[in-house]
Order: sequence, then C-alpha cells, then structure tokens
Amino acid sequence: MRDPRALKSRPQTGHGLSRLGAALALSMLAAAGSAQAQSLQELYDAARAFDAQYLSARALADSAQYKAAQAEALSRPSLGLGITAKRDESDPPNFSRVGATTLSGGLQGKYALYNPGNKLIISQAQLGLTVSQADLEVAEQDLIVRVSQAYFDVLAAQDALGTARASKAMIAEQLASAKRNFEVGTQTITDTREAQARYDLALATEIAADNDLRLKSVTLDQLVGRSGVAPKPLAVPVALPAVTPLTVDPWVAQAEELHPLIRKAQLGLEVAKLETGKARAADGVTVDLNGTLGSQNARGAGAQLKGTSSTAAWA
Repeated sequence: MRDPRALKSRPQTGHGLSRLGAALALSMLAAAGSAQAQSLQELYDAARAFDAQYLSARALADSAQYKAAQAEALSRPSLGLGITAKRDESDPPNFSRVGATTLSGGLQGKYALYNPGNKLIISQAQLGLTVSQADLEVAEQDLIVRVSQAYFDVLAAQDALGTARASKAMIAEQLASAKRNFEVGTQTITDTREAQARYDLALATEIAADNDLRLKSVTLDQLVGRSGVAPKPLAVPVALPAVTPLTVDPWVAQAEELHPLIRKAQLGLEVAKLETGKARAADGVTVDLNGTLGSQNARGAGAQLKGTSSTAAWA
C-alpha cells in the first residue's frame, strides 16, 4: 500500500497547470475586451450617423439651403416654353373630308424690375437658413450631452457592480467565519444569522447593480446603434485641464454672442420684422417686365391660314 503521507506531500502539478491556464485565459480575455473597447469620440461619431433626432435636425438644415436658393430665384428672370398641336377634321355632305393640323409654340419671359416683397422674402429665407444652422448646433450639443451621459453612466455602473461584488466576497468570508465559530461554540446562532442577513443584503445589492449595468448598457447601445458596446475606462490618474477664464462674466458675454439658442431668439425677432414688411409691401407698387414670342404653323386642306406666322409682345 502507498503511504497516504506521500500522496499528500506529492505536488499537484495537474491542478497547478490548470490554474495557470485559467489565469492565462482570463488575462487574454481581459486584453481582448480592452482592445475592443471604444472611446467616447468613436461612440459619438457612431451616434452622429444613427441618432434620429440629430439626423432630423441635419435634414432640416439641408432643406433650408434649398429653400434659400428657391427664394433667391425671385430676383432672376424666368422663361417659359409651351408647345401645342391640334388636328381639326370635317366631313361635309356631298364633299370630301377636309382637315387641318396646327402647331403652335411660344416663349414667355418675366423679370421683376421693382418688387420690395421679393427682397424681403429672400432676406427671410436667408435668416431661416441661419436659424436652421442654430437648431443643428443645438441638436449637436444635445447629442454630445446624451452620449457622454450614457458613456459615463455605464462606467459608473461597472464600478458600482465591482464594488458590490467585492463587498459580497468580504461578507461571504465573514459568514463562513461565523458558521465555523458557531460550530466550535465561540459564537451564538444570532451572530450567524446576522452574518447571513448581511450576505443576503450584499447579494441583493449585487443583483441590483448588475441590472442597472445592463440597463445603462442597453441605453448606450440604442443611442449609438451598436450592440455590446464596451466603453474605455478613464485613464488613471485623471488630469483635467484648468478652466479658463476663472470668472463667470466672460462666460456670460460669450453665451450672449455664441450660444445657438440666444442667437436663434434674436433671429426670430428679425424674421418677424420681415414678415411685417412683407405684409406692408403687398399693398405697394410692383413693376414687372413681361415678354412673349409665339409661332403658329397650319397645314391642310381646311386651314384658314397656310404657312407660318409669328407674334411678339413686350409689356
């Protein structure tokens, strides 16, 4: 028979290799997870191409450019072309059938020599373009805030889950110690039950933290249009740049000039003034230059005037 002590003293090489392999596998998984993690800038770029609210604001800004170009066309001359063809036939009694084909073509031009309302419409369209650009800036800033909030919510939830798991592991050791002490008679059953209650509370805290992390992760996935997003953790130590200027007055002065919402409100006042001017210009005098050029060709036995005729008029 083998000596049991020899068995106990024999090194467990198999278990040591398996533990080493498990440690290597965990380190490789951790490295792969960090390699696949995305930065805040990458997720923001993804949200710019997916978020419906931002894409809607960008589409409205693009359409405002076409509206401005359409309004500017009022200051340019217009030209219209029209072509018609007509066939007339008659079958009188005791006579052979007669018919005529008439082709008509015409050009019509118009140019506004004096129209104050058109100038106001053009100015209003240009202001509308500036307003839409301000709306786009507001949507972009809102997207930055929403992506950043979701990004750091996930990181905070990960830290909370890690803290809950570490606390549960510590309380589990306290529970095991309390059970051992109760078995040897150094602690009462009350101490063991209190340790069990603390462990159950720690377990519930871990479950709540895990659910919160899942919810925050789904929110970030829906915002950027991807699944399984893993945000990069913050670099340690965190070095934040100094805030300049230190006083609040320069910030307030810049906000009045640069903030898109304030700029939009100021533009809204100007647009309202132009709308009033358009209503007044509707009762004013306008001068337009109109010109027409036409040609008609009639052929056939029943044509009243064979050949080609042309007309021109200016007003």
